[in-house]
Amino acid sequence: MPGTPLHPTRRQLTVLCGLALVCLGWYAVEPVHPDCLVLSGGYAPGDAPPAERYVAHQEAYEQAVSDGACGPARPRFRTWTG
Repeated sequence: MPGTPLHPTRRQLTVLCGLALVCLGWYAVEPVHPDCLVLSGGYAPGDAPPAERYVAHQEAYEQAVSDGACGPARPRFRTWTG
């Protein structure tokens, strides 16, 4: 309708707040890896597909965790309180 001011309705605000809450929840539970020093890791050729390099990196990280060189991944929200 022409001339009607645009203002959010209660339903639109509820949906927006719900969406923001879902996004924050997703961000909070994403795993983060603690800092660690590993002198050798997985090998993937430089021209390897990104998925192959990611798998090699993950395998090297899991090996470092099992060797005690790195701490395990944990949800991001656990790092917020220290």
